[in-house]
Amino acid sequence: MIYFDNSATTPPCEAATAAALGAMRETWGNPSSTHSAGLAARRVKEAARREIALSLGIKGASSDKIIFTSGGTEANDLAILGSVHSKERPFKGSSRGTVVISDGEHASVAACAAALEKEGFAIYRIPTVGGALDLDDLKRHVGGDIVLASIMRVNNETGAIYDVRRAFDIIRAESPSAILHTDCVQAYMKIPVVPFDLGADMITLSAHKIFSVKGAGALYVSGGVIKKKALTPLFFGGGQEEGFRSGTEAIPAIASFGAAVSLGMKEQRERTGLIAKIGEYALKKVGAIEGVRLNLPPERLPSILNLTVRGIKSETLLNYLSGEGICVSKSSACSSRSREISAALTAFGLPESDADSSIRLSFSHLNTEDEIDRFCEVLTRGVGALARIRA
Repeated sequence: MIYFDNSATTPPCEAATAAALGAMRETWGNPSSTHSAGLAARRVKEAARREIALSLGIKGASSDKIIFTSGGTEANDLAILGSVHSKERPFKGSSRGTVVISDGEHASVAACAAALEKEGFAIYRIPTVGGALDLDDLKRHVGGDIVLASIMRVNNETGAIYDVRRAFDIIRAESPSAILHTDCVQAYMKIPVVPFDLGADMITLSAHKIFSVKGAGALYVSGGVIKKKALTPLFFGGGQEEGFRSGTEAIPAIASFGAAVSLGMKEQRERTGLIAKIGEYALKKVGAIEGVRLNLPPERLPSILNLTVRGIKSETLLNYLSGEGICVSKSSACSSRSREISAALTAFGLPESDADSSIRLSFSHLNTEDEIDRFCEVLTRGVGALARIRA
């Protein structure tokens, strides 16, 4: 099998798998319990929290918080709904305030915005034609009633790196009390994710995108948000995670998360170099295939390559490649079963017919040039065969 779908999920590394198994076998106590088994589980949880904090550049005593969740989707929901609902903000007119997102966000952010729109919040979606935030359009629409901005750092379908810092600076100048959140699920452990540098109050992370087992995510929350009590929990119970996320913590997944972060930090330079090399090779080889058009943002992660084969539906092409033992995706894995056209690709500027004929390759440091060569061989044969069938 050739696996080019690392943006959807990654295979757990040995260290992450060992940490999960160790937690299941040895530290299976409830971390809220005060006996020895509970304390052992709590130590595992706090060790993972420290690793994640260090990866974000947070050292020593800090009022910032790392809140464990079940994954990136829950972290996004907590950040958006939890901050917007933390207090009533009366503004003139009928609107309850404005929420800013980009028009190519992950479904977990876009769906939260759609729900808030039904509640009476105004939603402004920053255009991302060509794979960059339209900051001039943002300047024209920004006002003093913004309660929250949630803008992803890296687009999961095109690999576009968005300049969230500049966007946040524009928003903060007009709405100083706005809460600023960025979904860094695709950026984390690939490019630097530092809250201060990004100007972010909250940052979403996910474990299974960085070679950990599934079932854990995290939300970074700044000390300023904590002090202002600008975040409220989505659900209630035993008050775990300092009251922000009730429910017994999934210690095996959290232990795995911490181990994956620890190893990732040690190997980050090596991995970055390998991904840059494989990404450049793929760009050259895939781009040379007749009938293939690459959808390239001005600034992008080399690990994500989106391409269009006009006239051949992405589902058809995906199934053909899968039959040859090659795993790719047609869109975000969270919405891949939907028959709707990718909002991220139409926001990028593709017509619906092209968006419906596009696939995504996403690489890791484990991929090789030989795998790229094999993919190009199969894709070239497939484009010809499927084109003849269509004709």
